[in-house]
Amino acid sequence: MYRSIILLGILLLISSCNKHTKISSNVSKVLIPITYQEKPFEIKWKIERNSITKIPLKTKKQIKTICKNHNKVVLIKIKTYADDTAKGTFDCRI
Repeated sequence: MYRSIILLGILLLISSCNKHTKISSNVSKVLIPITYQEKPFEIKWKIERNSITKIPLKTKKQIKTICKNHNKVVLIKIKTYADDTAKGTFDCRI
């Protein structure tokens, strides 16, 4: 008795999994994979107003020209130096 109930449960589980895989395979064909074509880039700037994350306007314009086909820019890594300069690694995002 228990064996037949367990077997029936396993068969229902397998049949429902097959339905979900068919649906997910159709969805994956519709979705467009997001790929970043550009690699992270580095820009160096002079620290102003004692804040390393306030990027000067000139540097912001450079970043916008590099990432002109993207909507967002992400600061990935930042390094500071003794001569009051900072070097940031940026990545363009959609």
